Amino acid sequence: MDVIFDMAKKGILITTYCFSCKIHIWPPNHYCNSCFKKCGFRKINRKGILLEKSFSNLSEFVGYYGIGEFSGIRMIGSVDQSILPNDKIRISQVGIKDYKLRLEFTKIKIKRLK
Repeated sequence: MDVIFDMAKKGILITTYCFSCKIHIWPPNHYCNSCFKKCGFRKINRKGILLEKSFSNLSEFVGYYGIGEFSGIRMIGSVDQSILPNDKIRISQVGIKDYKLRLEFTKIKIKRLK
């Protein structure tokens, strides 16, 4: 986890990756859950889709949060009120606070052809 947190402090999101199965592993693990071979590290594609959205009333975390799917893995991040499930999103901010990964998702604006 230290490698992942060190990279997150720099704004880069990585996770463990099985080069044999060609899949990202989350939560991070030293070995692949499918083939049991040793994993390495790889960046996660920052573009994904919002699967779910909810509002948090917890005093530390008041606001909207969503579950996004990126590179085949699902993660929780803060979202704007206007973003809806099935919208294409991007991981716009990566950080660490209180030794916890903090993500922020923004909507990808689709340019329409005229």
